[in-house]
Amino acid sequence: MVFDARGVALTGANTKQATIFDEITADYLDYRTTAFPKLKALCEDAPEFAMAHLLKGFLLLSLGSQTTVPGAQACVDHLRQRGGLNARETGHLAALKAWIEKDTHLACHNWDMVLISEPLDILALKLQHFSLFWLGRAAHMRDAAARVMPAWKSSMPGYAQMLGMYAFALEEVGDYTRAEMLGREAVERHPDDLWAIHAVAHVYEMQGDLQQGLAWLNQPLTKWGDRNPFKDHLWWHTALFALEKGEYARVLELYDDAVWPDSSKFYLDVQNAASLLARLVSFGVDVGDRWDALATVSAERNGDHVLLFTEPHYTMAFGSTGQMDEINKQISSLSRYATNAPTTNAHVAENIAAPVCAAIRDYYRGDFASAVNRLMPLRYEYQPIGGSHAQRDVFNIYLVDAAIKAQQLPLAKSLLQERVSLHQNSYGTWQKLAGVCDSLDDVATAKQARSEAARVAAAPWPK
Repeated sequence: MVFDARGVALTGANTKQATIFDEITADYLDYRTTAFPKLKALCEDAPEFAMAHLLKGFLLLSLGSQTTVPGAQACVDHLRQRGGLNARETGHLAALKAWIEKDTHLACHNWDMVLISEPLDILALKLQHFSLFWLGRAAHMRDAAARVMPAWKSSMPGYAQMLGMYAFALEEVGDYTRAEMLGREAVERHPDDLWAIHAVAHVYEMQGDLQQGLAWLNQPLTKWGDRNPFKDHLWWHTALFALEKGEYARVLELYDDAVWPDSSKFYLDVQNAASLLARLVSFGVDVGDRWDALATVSAERNGDHVLLFTEPHYTMAFGSTGQMDEINKQISSLSRYATNAPTTNAHVAENIAAPVCAAIRDYYRGDFASAVNRLMPLRYEYQPIGGSHAQRDVFNIYLVDAAIKAQQLPLAKSLLQERVSLHQNSYGTWQKLAGVCDSLDDVATAKQARSEAARVAAAPWPK
């Protein structure tokens, strides 16, 4: 019997193969592009290595495309034929099968069971963390990390990454002090931990701390060149801080050079790009023809329904390019999907994803009052669609802009005052509030809002 670097048993592998698997695990946790090629070669060299084939299936599904499902199913079939899995591996296999069937709640339950018996299983923790994130289950993410933490020693490989996961979960439940502390500790221990860097960035985003956020992510564009597309999400966060500062030209540069450098088909790149363009347009920025490439990719993925959080971002691209037929096709497909999906997915598709897509459609066809009516009842119900608070905030931006365009100005003023109370360093939001107050003849509030906008603009850019 051989073991991984944390002492967890592996079946079907020799010592050399186990060492390679540890390297692959480390690459995966650090979002390195080398992880999958190494894993593919290992699976070919070690057909009996259960965890290698399981991880291959998981990584295929993590691409968020229906096209990868047959490859993941082949991993399941191979391992069923192989047999002889230990209890931990059997739990992973059940999770993989559930994920293939789009029952990610069941997959997460299976990982819970794995982690109860093997709290040092860093892959179970990471894969569950990833899946819980796209289910919007922040408390579950937090608790899963908290349960395993006592079993870990700081000297163990993966300890920093475990801290990074815990930090991010703490941020998503609003425990910003502990999130920042653990996230910074994780980065100090392991500077290559992009997820921990990401966790701390979220702390500053949620607190509207532009200076800390910009300083934290102040890196050359070559910094994470050897990482997979998750690095683009860190540049998205950098762009959000610059956006709040009112540095719109810099945001466009970041979009072109880092957030959407080419026509990616990766779901996270689509989310990053669409939500950033939507935010820029909301602040009155001309984004040129940047929506066109995004709409083309979205049309290719229309009807996929692998990650429901991505759906409204497709709608943004379609609406911005006037492709109402694609939106109607998308919403009809979501309705059909809801009738056949696992219960939880069906609920999210029918009651959150489809209505949000319909609201964005209404916005782009000029029916702003309908967009408001669809979004207002949903604004505290978004979480099950997945993503972070920062990512889901784009839906609130559409609500504010729809209220303004529908001439529901008292509502718009209330929503904007709510936003600046939480994000006091948002140049564009203060400016927008000033404009609404002008229309309401609220001279005093408009003057104050413009003063606050000037304060944000005058703050120095971190060196």
